[in-house]
Order: sequence, then structure tokens, then C-alpha cells
Amino acid sequence: MLLDSSSFLLFFGRFHPLIVHLPIGFIILAGIFELISWKKKVDLNLAITYGLLIGAIFGIIAIILGLMLASDGGYNDGVLNIHKWTGISTAAFSSIAYFFKINFDKINWAQKAYRSTLILTLVLLSVTGHYGGNLTHGSTYLLEYAPNSIRLLAGLKPPRDRITVLDSALVYEDVVHYIFESKCIVCHNSDKAKGELLLLDPESILQGGENGPIITAGDPSESELFRRITLDSNHDDFMPSEGRTPLTKEETSLLEWWIEEGTPFDKKVIDLVLSDRIKNYLKEIGIGKELSFLESLVLPSVSQGIYDSIAAEGFRLKTISGNSSWFEVSYSSYNSDELTKEKLSILLLAKENITWMNLSGTSVQDDWLSDIGQFTNLTELRINNTQITNEGIKHLVALEHLEYLNVYATQLTDDAAESILQLSGLKKLYIWQTKITPEGAAEIMAAAPELKVETGI
Repeated sequence: MLLDSSSFLLFFGRFHPLIVHLPIGFIILAGIFELISWKKKVDLNLAITYGLLIGAIFGIIAIILGLMLASDGGYNDGVLNIHKWTGISTAAFSSIAYFFKINFDKINWAQKAYRSTLILTLVLLSVTGHYGGNLTHGSTYLLEYAPNSIRLLAGLKPPRDRITVLDSALVYEDVVHYIFESKCIVCHNSDKAKGELLLLDPESILQGGENGPIITAGDPSESELFRRITLDSNHDDFMPSEGRTPLTKEETSLLEWWIEEGTPFDKKVIDLVLSDRIKNYLKEIGIGKELSFLESLVLPSVSQGIYDSIAAEGFRLKTISGNSSWFEVSYSSYNSDELTKEKLSILLLAKENITWMNLSGTSVQDDWLSDIGQFTNLTELRINNTQITNEGIKHLVALEHLEYLNVYATQLTDDAAESILQLSGLKKLYIWQTKITPEGAAEIMAAAPELKVETGI
């Protein structure tokens, strides 16, 4: 079957994102090589010349394909025009820079003009790339996850913290908008509005697209939005299009539920009819999901002075993730200085923030565990390959949030079961190569069937 002209243009136009990275790479590489040659007096003229030439050639190809892709419409005209003309200018100035580069010996002023032209080419390339990103991801893509101080300088409001508590979550802000933002807004934003449809706010959603309203309140079957997201993925009208990740079963069902409930924009989730099925679907997107112990607490950060004091004693202290206030602390058995009770006591300065502790293979003794018993937020403890006995374990019974305990290759016996079973939050226990017998292990497992006990057998 022959393609019509619009299909022909779009077929080739969609190669634009593939080709456009080639001129970007070659032009930037030419700029880097030029900088190296200026600073290090290295002869990279041949590589620079080819970089500018190839960048200009593929830039022209990318421009042609971009114009084909733009014929599909749905883009912000202002942003598209800036992207288009800065792209054309980038290819043009890359060609001019190439011309000056190969004519250093023939034109007296070529060298001076070349440097200005190359710098202008790199600036235009940056602007072109930025506006291309706007067209693809929306105008706020660059600063979407920036710190609030930077967002404020750019004139952007601080992002709203999503509410995930079932009783407080808003059905539009925390459920519907969350789904749109993750799967739909990339193609339906102020810079790229496929089908003239915006999904940014209640007003734009109710306005609909080029074919009119997309939602019929109370009736998903008559809602164009719901029809599009439930079509066969191979259908031309399927949304999201362009090979993007489709909505999950849970996300689709939640949008159906929202439409059935009359598409409210200002109600809380609990104001709507909530079946167990819907509650489970909400949990899949983080609403009403029970927080873990660590997630439920917000702690102040450890001061730099305390951090330095702990590190000075030979401990390794690091956050368990990103900018978390929770820390993992460890003391290597290979440290030149042996661990002592005095060294261990320094950790009490950060006892609320330490949730993982690894003292495996150290000289830790039973009475030292009385200090460890004060780390009430401890969830993971490794004291394997030590001389700990049943007496030491008794000091840990107050650790109600301890989930993981490794006492592999210690002196524990069956009598330790009483203390272990008092650790109500314990989920995993390693007792390989201890003096706990198979019968003792069986007693622990029978008394705590949800506890996973690793015996090495």
C-alpha cells in the first residue's frame, strides 16, 4: 500500500531524534579538540575539521527530518520556531566555521573570525538543544527536580509534596494528575499538545482537544480519553503513542473509577466510593500504602562535628540512600586499631540516626551490647564472627524495630531462643555455625513462623 504524503513525511520525520544527536556530538567534539589544541599546543586540526564538516552535514539532515516531523503539528509555535531557526543557524555557522578552518592560509582574517564563529556555533547548539528538550519533555523539564532555591530564581513555584496518606490524599492532585504526569503530559503539555489536547490542569482537561471534550463525567465508555487508553496497543489511536510506556492495569482502572465518580477535581479520595479493589490499585501507585518504620520517621541530620568524631575513631559512616538522615555504620576487622568499648560508645552521639550496624569480625564483647541496646532505631545488626554469647543477646531485647540479625559463627546456644523471640520486629535471622542445635532452631521457627531463620542446612 502506498503511503500518502503526510504518512511519508512522518515516517522519515521520526528519524529526527535518532539523527540529531550526531551533529551535536561532532560539533561539541570539535569544540573540545579546539580547546585542547589551544591549551596544549597539540595539532588536532584534521579531527576538528572533520568534526565541523560532519556536524554541518548531519545538522542539515536533522533539520530536514525535523521539518518533516513538525508537519504533524501539536507543537507550541513559538518554541518550535526558536528550535527550528537556531537549529538552522547552528548548521549554517558550523559550515562557516569549517570554511574558515580550511582557509587559515588563504584568508588573513580567517583565524580570528573562526574562533568567534565556533563559539557562536556552540552557543546556538546549546539553545537549539534546550528548546528541543522543551518540545519533547515540556518547558519545565530542565528544572523539574532542581532544589527549591534554584526553582525560585527561575520563577518556578516549589513543587507540591504528593500526599500518600489515604485519608488525606486528593483524588485529582495525588491520583489522576500523578498518572497523567508520569504517562501523558510528555505529549500533552504547553509546548507539545498532540491533538491540541493539554492535560496540565482541570481547565485544560475539561476543554478537551481538537475533537472536543475527552471525558463524559460518570460514563467511561463514552469518554474519548478512556477509549484511547484501552485500545489495542497497535491501534493508531492508542494512547500514549509513539512507543511510550502504556498505563498499567491499575492506572487505567483508577482513571475509569475517577470518571465513574463524576471526574471530581477538588475531593479527597475518601469522599468517593472505595472498594477493596480500588484501595489495592491505589496502593500500587503509593496511596494508602503502609510506610515502613524508616519511612515514617523524619529526623534531623547528624552534625558535621559528630560525623567527624565518629570517623576519627575508625568507623565508616554513610547514608543509606541519597540525602537520607539514616546512616549505616561499620567497623572493619582489618582496621589497624582494634575496636574497643570506648570507641563504640562514640556512636551514641548519633544513636537515633544509625539504623544499620556492622560489627562483624570485630572484638565486640557481651557487655558492649548494652550500648547497642540503646540504638532504638536499629533495623539491621551484624555481629557475626564474634565471641558474643547468650548473655550479650539479652541486651538487645529492647530493639523492637530490629528486622535483621546476623549472629553467624558466634557462641550462641539454644538458651538464646528466649531473647531472640523477644525481638518482635525480627524478620531474618542468621545462625549458621553457632551452638544452636537443629532442635533449638526448630523451636524458634515454631514460635515465630514469619521469621526466616538461616541455619546453613
